[in-house]
Amino acid sequence: MQFLYLATMEHTPMPEPLRQMVHHLVSEVVMNCQEVLRYTEPDIARDWKRMTLIRATDASDTMDMASMLIAAYCQRTGMAMDTLASYLQTRQQRSRATGPRDADRYEVAGMLGTPLPPKDDQDAQRSFSCGQGYTQGGLMAEADEQRLFTEACLHGLRARLCDDVDALDSYLPPHVAELARKVAGVLAAPQPATA
Repeated sequence: MQFLYLATMEHTPMPEPLRQMVHHLVSEVVMNCQEVLRYTEPDIARDWKRMTLIRATDASDTMDMASMLIAAYCQRTGMAMDTLASYLQTRQQRSRATGPRDADRYEVAGMLGTPLPPKDDQDAQRSFSCGQGYTQGGLMAEADEQRLFTEACLHGLRARLCDDVDALDSYLPPHVAELARKVAGVLAAPQPATA
């Protein structure tokens, strides 16, 4: 039965209503992600804690909704529960209701340089080191091209949708604002279809 399911499912396109809903939800996530980035900028620092958490959790919840709709469709069409659980990656799921874990606190401590974790706790040491890697000439010392492009795309898309491209200069670093304006410019005019 499982083989039959795999053989028939692999070539079945997503039903159009489900596809449209997934596209809608992903668009909503993108807008929330852009707002997370927006609230990291210094000009609205007074509200960054509240708004970055709200928009990040909105994005997460909306992606969860998309996942559950797709999962419900897969279940409806006969996917085995163990296969569905593996696709949903349920083993790595964490509840926000439990709050930050020790690993999260130690990672932030590593980013900020204090307090040091207990020397006998290897997991704490690993999290602390990971946090240090972000700040000491490591993982996030300089924005890579992909990250800059992603930020520019999110900001440019939002600016075009809100018809507020000029505002980009007021809250973004100049190099990101320039890229975001280019993205918004491309989105402003319909592109001719290529054969």
